[in-house]
Amino acid sequence: MEVYMSLIKQLKGLHNEGIISMHVPGHKNNTIGKLSDIIRLEYDLTEIPGLDDLHDPSEILKELNDKLSLKQEGYYAQAMVNGTTNGIICSIYALSETVNHFYIVGEAHKSVYHGVSLVNGSYSVISIEELYEVNLQNTCVVLTSPSYTGTLIKNIGEHINFIRNNKAFSVIDAAHGAHLSITENFKESLLLSGADAVIESYHKMLPSLTMASVLFTKDLELRQRIMRYINQFETSSPSYLVLASIEYAQEFYNDYDDTVFFKKRTILINHLKEHGVMVTEPDDPGKLLLTSAKGPYNLEQSLRTEGIYSEMVTEEGVLWCLPLWHEADSYPFKELLDKITKLTPAADNAAPVKDIAVLEDKICLENIVPYPPGVPLVLKGNVITNEDIKRIKHYQVNHVKIEGIDYNINYYMNEAEL
Repeated sequence: MEVYMSLIKQLKGLHNEGIISMHVPGHKNNTIGKLSDIIRLEYDLTEIPGLDDLHDPSEILKELNDKLSLKQEGYYAQAMVNGTTNGIICSIYALSETVNHFYIVGEAHKSVYHGVSLVNGSYSVISIEELYEVNLQNTCVVLTSPSYTGTLIKNIGEHINFIRNNKAFSVIDAAHGAHLSITENFKESLLLSGADAVIESYHKMLPSLTMASVLFTKDLELRQRIMRYINQFETSSPSYLVLASIEYAQEFYNDYDDTVFFKKRTILINHLKEHGVMVTEPDDPGKLLLTSAKGPYNLEQSLRTEGIYSEMVTEEGVLWCLPLWHEADSYPFKELLDKITKLTPAADNAAPVKDIAVLEDKICLENIVPYPPGVPLVLKGNVITNEDIKRIKHYQVNHVKIEGIDYNINYYMNEAEL
């Protein structure tokens, strides 16, 4: 049987290599928190008596939601097992019944565009400054904060108040912000903004299983509307292991002491700088952006050669999602420092580039999305420019996966042959 289990073999191989995680999920290869002491395979059950119904919670899962709601007074929480993507799309569906336009502020995850596309909604991409120049009445504003790389929208509460005062709804994709306000030394949670809906991925930075997410809504009527779509789109067989990990992550959040985190963070940053790595500290102290004299793509390869796996690499730098270190964690911090000491520039290893010249000046038929981070580079319906072609080639050379590119190439290649 083992000959057929290639995925299991791959996972086992990575585990046996002793790779060091600087990526999500927040349990960091089961070294942050004590998730494996709580989550056991025997607990992978179905909706038997006593385990309630996630889509109409009235017992133990209602109790879980009630505890999650305590994270910020004035919000109703709903645990989800299909990730923040599920919450974003369901929120857009619910609000499409009321609004006539969506304003997408800045760079947004592809799930935002998928949601708007699925409801055949009209949308505009605007900056936070342009928010004050458009007619917001009867619209929904979708904001992303923090960004994938840890940048927060400044004074977001003021923007949310402006949106509300102009009779519009607000949704915040806070997938990367579930850990904010974990202590007073971290930036404020987006739940303090007062947005109508905030969706957080607990698994990004907190010790929980992948796909663990929570939807927070200010208004009970809006929550009920969103729940109608969650009932339709979310699996009808939710994982109780994921749900239990959400509960554990919230307890971890409630009890967290950041003393060890900031001590190790300072040691790590200094050690990186001592070994030729340039460090940028974003708004979120849980993220770092790294580069070197040979650039971020070369640095990412060097790190991977030493068994240090990063979250992603872009022109901004190599993104690290830091562990939420704590007393008695089992994260291999000394090994991390030792491996950084051994870093040497990687050999040039350019990936082959697909011929994409046929796409220049053509209409994009499928979103072109570097993944990660999952933020569209060219949106469906837009013209693919020469500058877009250059950026796509740059990503290809540096081994970045690009979604949607093959669909566009195949269509226009076939068109050229007709």
